[in-house]
Amino acid sequence: MCDKVLIIGASGRLGSVLGTRLAARLPTVMLGHKDLDLASPAAIDGALLPLDFTHVIITAALTAVDYCENNRDEAFAVNAEAPGRIADIAARKGAHVTYISTDMVFDGMKSGAYDEADRANPLSVYGKSKLEGEHRVLDACPGNLVARVSWVFGPNRPAFPEWIIQQSREQPEISLPGDKSGNPTFTMDLIEWLDALVFGIPEKPAGGIYHLCNSNACTWRDWGQLCIDAASAAGIPLLAGEIRGVPMASVAAFVARRPPNSALNTRKFTRATGIRPRSWQEATREHVSQQAGTIP
Repeated sequence: MCDKVLIIGASGRLGSVLGTRLAARLPTVMLGHKDLDLASPAAIDGALLPLDFTHVIITAALTAVDYCENNRDEAFAVNAEAPGRIADIAARKGAHVTYISTDMVFDGMKSGAYDEADRANPLSVYGKSKLEGEHRVLDACPGNLVARVSWVFGPNRPAFPEWIIQQSREQPEISLPGDKSGNPTFTMDLIEWLDALVFGIPEKPAGGIYHLCNSNACTWRDWGQLCIDAASAAGIPLLAGEIRGVPMASVAAFVARRPPNSALNTRKFTRATGIRPRSWQEATREHVSQQAGTIP
């Protein structure tokens, strides 16, 4: 039987590049936020029930962490109830589901990188809604795949690198939390890892929970510093040169609690595929270099 892929979230940072990659070789239907209201069960049924697919990849989510904190019902509708409903429909069709989740399912109290078997204990509404989404997708079929990712960046839509570079062009002094650790995840690498898990393993797609991110943990301050160093090396004029590290608790704009450490261990993924994710430093430098020509 020919694989037929449905991507939900195709207009987003990850879904857009993943859809381009898969559509080059497989029949692929791509639904963006304008095509499907994930907060509406009727809209989900109307869009998915008539379709024929063997795989569905859910990259769509309500990811504004602080917005979710004040809009709990909407967060759970989009991040938990919708993926569960999609997974139930997929199960009736015999289709495999991949659900993109988050590092924010952890509380950050572990001193090292989190393994898939570590207990999830989210601090925020966003993290709780995504964890509930994981449960619902796996309850629909244990063979479904949950891919936890973190600090996602890449082409098509601006993310942290673009933001911090712009800040450094406008302000001579910048500060970022130096006590918040995690792993940046480059979408152009992530689509290769997802491809390997869903289509590259003999007999059937991977199931269960996998952590996917670039290797080596860093702080927000460290990541920001490398971004502006790479931008300067690419010839982008900047006002700021050195980013000052500050405590995460000093960021008054944060509404939701963030885990101080959400670094992820990818050993399980490497055992399954033989792929070792490259460092966040190499991936970030490549991205900034590629984007430098688009910055006026």
